[in-house]
Amino acid sequence: MMNSDQGHKELSKLKCTCFPLFVLVALLAAACRPVTPTPVAGPAATAPSPTSVPVATSTPVTPLPAYATQEAAQQATIVARATVSPFPTAGLATVQTGQPAIATNRRDGLSFQVRLTKDNYLAGEGGQAEVTLRNDGPETVFVRGAGQHLVQLLLLDERGHEPPPWPWSSMLLRSGPLRLHKLAPDQVNTETLTFQVPPVEQAAGHAYLLWAQVRLSRPAPDHPEGPDNLWLRLETGPIPLQIAPPAAPRLLLAELQADRAGWHLRVTDATGQTPPGLLWGALEAASPNGGTARLLRDSPDGTWSAAWDQYLFRDEAQVIVRAWVVAPGYVTAAITQTVLGAGDARRTFGTPKPPMRQTFPSLVAAQAALDFLLYQPDWLPAGVVLDAVQIETTTSEGHRWTDESQTYRLPDGTWLELTQMVTTEHYTSAGWGQARYECEAAPVTVGQTMGYVIQRFGWWVLDWKVGDTGFELRAPVPALSLDELLTIASGVQLPAEAH
Repeated sequence: MMNSDQGHKELSKLKCTCFPLFVLVALLAAACRPVTPTPVAGPAATAPSPTSVPVATSTPVTPLPAYATQEAAQQATIVARATVSPFPTAGLATVQTGQPAIATNRRDGLSFQVRLTKDNYLAGEGGQAEVTLRNDGPETVFVRGAGQHLVQLLLLDERGHEPPPWPWSSMLLRSGPLRLHKLAPDQVNTETLTFQVPPVEQAAGHAYLLWAQVRLSRPAPDHPEGPDNLWLRLETGPIPLQIAPPAAPRLLLAELQADRAGWHLRVTDATGQTPPGLLWGALEAASPNGGTARLLRDSPDGTWSAAWDQYLFRDEAQVIVRAWVVAPGYVTAAITQTVLGAGDARRTFGTPKPPMRQTFPSLVAAQAALDFLLYQPDWLPAGVVLDAVQIETTTSEGHRWTDESQTYRLPDGTWLELTQMVTTEHYTSAGWGQARYECEAAPVTVGQTMGYVIQRFGWWVLDWKVGDTGFELRAPVPALSLDELLTIASGVQLPAEAH
């Protein structure tokens, strides 16, 4: 139902969307001087990094002279304002657990709150969150989202990763067209978003935190009716969720009937009765020629039905219909039905081929399975122990992306993760992780190369490259200082025997 974890294979294909900087390389490089590890002190537990001006990343082009001059002047104004008067950083979120569970944070005049009716859920249960953005400041703020919502909810485990989507990656909830919302002073925007707790077989042994984030921008200096495209981040959370295994009576039962004319869905509890409370969900259908998706609004009797658009499934092609329904206090019901016919309708759902995953207990075992050399840290804090090495390999259209992740357990029970990224693609942005193209990433020195660091959902994220090989180092902010993180990164190298 909900999964927005974008792998760096996708991130590496994106240019920085802060603003079109193709003529201000010198200006921006001067504004973002590298930070060396010696004078840097570790910040408080979840305090975001200070606002900094992004380094230009777009490939240089030669625009028309008049346009280039005008664009340079506009971007110079934005850079000057961001340098002289940066947008204030966010504070620490205040979190209230229980019923209700609330997390609130502020960035300048913008207040950001996520509210749950409770913080205890069954494994496999779906939930709703009410998210409120309030502009209490004197300046208009632009908010940017994708798809249906301006705000993004993220459920993260104890290692800072999103769980695999369950019951599936919904067509409705994937990133869609960009949305731009103007939030004037004293205006409020409220949305209701949904999230899904993993089922018991996935949730066992994990702890989950709920976060929310939004992207915001100031008005452009020369055109205040639009954003300056320096997109900043505001996060709130985390709300710890208490997850319990479900008992048999808390399971929903779904019946789905579908043909080429239409469909009918009914959901009951284990006794055959309509579950009490609000019901919601989604239904999707696909053939080799197209597809459709719709939200299922609350139904007092737990039934939904409709006819298909007359042009949707006219031929004799295969049709796959799938639906999920949520009821508070119950495990989400998911059901799929196939109408026999020609072709393969699964492709229309756009479900990507999962990567090949391998897990090894040691670096030696992992190295034996790879055709490239593994880097490893030559220094780690006392008490840090290697837990496992995971290799994920994805292939598509003749290219290959391999991520080798070394997970280390820290003395306090938290985790340190070093990922080495190798790809057959050779464009400039290939091989970078999450931090490189964040507009507020701070440039830092990693050994003899430039790196980029951000704080994201309570974790340090540090990216750098050695040649064509990319690296990402992640650790909880309370567990390690930035100085310690940079010391570890600077010592990541090939083992002596490889030389």
